[in-house]
Amino acid sequence: MTFGHSRSGQKVTKLPSNSAVYGLRRAELRAPDPDATTHFYRKLLDWTVLRSEEGLDCWVGERRCARVRPDQTAQPPQWRLVFAGAPENGELTGPEDTFASMVKGRAQHGPWAPRPRRGEPCWIELRTALAESADRFWSESLTWSVREHSPKATYTVRDSAIAARTTPRDSDGSVGWLCYFNVGELDGAAERVNELGGSVLERGQHEMLGETLVIADFDGVVSALVADPGRWGG
Repeated sequence: MTFGHSRSGQKVTKLPSNSAVYGLRRAELRAPDPDATTHFYRKLLDWTVLRSEEGLDCWVGERRCARVRPDQTAQPPQWRLVFAGAPENGELTGPEDTFASMVKGRAQHGPWAPRPRRGEPCWIELRTALAESADRFWSESLTWSVREHSPKATYTVRDSAIAARTTPRDSDGSVGWLCYFNVGELDGAAERVNELGGSVLERGQHEMLGETLVIADFDGVVSALVADPGRWGG
């Protein structure tokens, strides 16, 4: 594996030309109170939570969806995606300090994985105000192709959509990776979010996924919920 820099000055991890990242291994969250955080998502998404040396691992059946680790830093917690299929493990920091990891092995979630069950990730989007540099960084780092349809783009591998790049939310301008989870149906999920101390930020119509909810947990971590999209990306 070799290292270089994109025109934006960000470090780029170059993968071999025949290697591409084909999906997610899991989503990862570093939270001030991992037990309280996993309680929120377990009640919302029906996860099975098991304690490990790395933190609290969250499962749907035999597939791990997430890991929650302790974190006492002053930075706001947010989902950090762990991409699978890389020839080596590594850490990535893209434009606007958007973080991700990559690991060796098979993707558990993505276009070549089984259809997303309730509680599993079913789509990801990068919200950024720096479209050109973000496209360059993530396509070079993960060997993705970029299919532009301004003002958005789709990241693909072998013509299959892995993720999308879109603009920041109008409500707060926040940037970073947004992970969508399958909740089966949205009305009950919205009620559970409020009962568990979170909040519904947006309810709208997604061009690929249909009706979605954008939510925040009690720490302000933002996710999105989808009503059974049927396959990765809807």
